[in-house]
Amino acid sequence: MKKSVLVVEDQSSQRKLMVDALQRAGYATFQAGDIQQATQIMHQHKLDVVVADMHLPSGDGSDVIREVRKLPASTTAVVAVSIDLAILNQNITSLFPADAYLSKPFHPRELLKIVEELVGVSL
Repeated sequence: MKKSVLVVEDQSSQRKLMVDALQRAGYATFQAGDIQQATQIMHQHKLDVVVADMHLPSGDGSDVIREVRKLPASTTAVVAVSIDLAILNQNITSLFPADAYLSKPFHPRELLKIVEELVGVSL
């Protein structure tokens, strides 16, 4: 069974870059441009990983992490993505820390490496 990844990114070009790389690597992907879309997808599908931008127009990326952590019996891993290292450093000590952190700009291979480590498989 394919592992599934949700990409939450408001910038459509960035979102497409991440989704394309994940799909080429064999992952089932979902995508959302805001927290409301992401929350809907989280409640409709079993996800292995959520990749969440920390700067979203509809709220803070930590809201996405909080939603993931509220899911019943969730084993979903979270990758926090930001261009702002201070946000990533602050998130490390928050109540809802991510499982991995990725600073923009990054090469899609970096994202794939992190996702593979989190799901425990190499596709």
